[in-house]
Amino acid sequence: MAKISARPVPQGRRVRIRMYRQGIGDCFLLTFAGNPEPSHILIDCGVLSGTPGGKEKILQVAQNIQDETQGILQALVVTHEHWDHVSGFADARHIFDPMQMGEIWLGWTENPANPLARDLKRQNQQRLQAIHLALAHMANVEDLQLQAYGQGVEELLGFFGGPALGATLAAFSEKTAEAMAAVNNRTPAPTFWEPGQVIRRDWLPDVNVYVLAPPADKNMLNKLAGRAGSDMYGLTGADRAFAVALEEALAASEDLPEPSRAEQAAAALPFHPSLQWRDQKRILQDPHFGQLYRQYMAEPNTWQRIDHDWLLSVAQLGLQLDSATNNTSLVLAFELGDHGPVLLFAADAQIGSWKSWLTLPEFDTAALLRRTVFYKVGHHGSHNATLKEGGLEAMDSPGLVAAIPVNQDFANNSKHWQMPAPPLYARLKERTRGRILRADATWPTPHDPAPPGLSAQEWQHFTASVILDPGGLFIDYFL
Repeated sequence: MAKISARPVPQGRRVRIRMYRQGIGDCFLLTFAGNPEPSHILIDCGVLSGTPGGKEKILQVAQNIQDETQGILQALVVTHEHWDHVSGFADARHIFDPMQMGEIWLGWTENPANPLARDLKRQNQQRLQAIHLALAHMANVEDLQLQAYGQGVEELLGFFGGPALGATLAAFSEKTAEAMAAVNNRTPAPTFWEPGQVIRRDWLPDVNVYVLAPPADKNMLNKLAGRAGSDMYGLTGADRAFAVALEEALAASEDLPEPSRAEQAAAALPFHPSLQWRDQKRILQDPHFGQLYRQYMAEPNTWQRIDHDWLLSVAQLGLQLDSATNNTSLVLAFELGDHGPVLLFAADAQIGSWKSWLTLPEFDTAALLRRTVFYKVGHHGSHNATLKEGGLEAMDSPGLVAAIPVNQDFANNSKHWQMPAPPLYARLKERTRGRILRADATWPTPHDPAPPGLSAQEWQHFTASVILDPGGLFIDYFL
């Protein structure tokens, strides 16, 4: 591998963490000091679909990565299949393709040879198609509530990049699949990591990389939320009964469902399938139900109709699909020397994933959390992507710094999402004593006043460790 000529990590510092500021999306370039050359690890590169100027910004990010590393990465890490983490590998493919990748790291959930991983992919593909089927139905109704739900679901689909060019409803293919293919099909072949493994490399001396997730336990993989107050800094989710029925709607339209799936769908529906109205012409001709159907459809009675209510479940299905993909996140903890400080990159892992880390027998995850000095906040500060007890509350280091790749104005005012969630953000400020790096902020500088709780010496050390790119493309943090 050729030598790298890059900006050095300052004397006395071991690693530079570069957080790019493209909007709602993750892209972190880790540069570890070396002798004589540094080592570079890129974790994700993407921006949420619909971000104003998002594609242009991700092209600038990719070009900066290429320039900074001289086109050589020791490792490329892709955490999970969401557009705000992978869009750069599609939109900036002409920049990434010529680059040399020493290794490519993915979670076991991306391994095509793993039967459970294949099953998860199939289920998610079916859910995506079911969502698009429901949205097609919504387009033909005038109900304002359904229109609002449809808009919300379309915004959720921004995490999958929307349909690929030329895709049809019957053969829907999200753009994230194209981006992942651009990673999977390059050289070298990816390594698919499982929880409990520890990565040690000669090019990363005195650094241990602990693989915490995705969970190997299917139950934890499917645990998307927890109890408000003890598990999460916010609200909990609902059950998936209608989502099961909605998934089955597409399967039934294409082929006969398996008996077990048909029974599951029938159990989830509010009425037995034999009581559902499907063919309007046959209903009108029915001597028993024809008159009832005419009365039901009559204009004065429209307020009583419930035949489109099942479509409202599409929002819940979209949320579940989004969360299920988040829970497949590859989570890595970088330990700087044996029993040294830890950098935690949790991607977008949700509650079940977090809880699974604490039960890994191969190493002491609780000890890693106690020594965490840098926490990449999960899912842009969402309420259900940071575990409370045993998670953030276990990060006891007095030097803890948090980084949030977020654009709050776009999230709150354009998408109507609480990012970052106020209760979580308030607690992050307390745990870090104000040392939070945000992609949407031009802070801190040495001229800013110290947050409450930090001494002048601590504040000076922190501001000396942060460099804001004058062009607004990134924030550097040195450890």
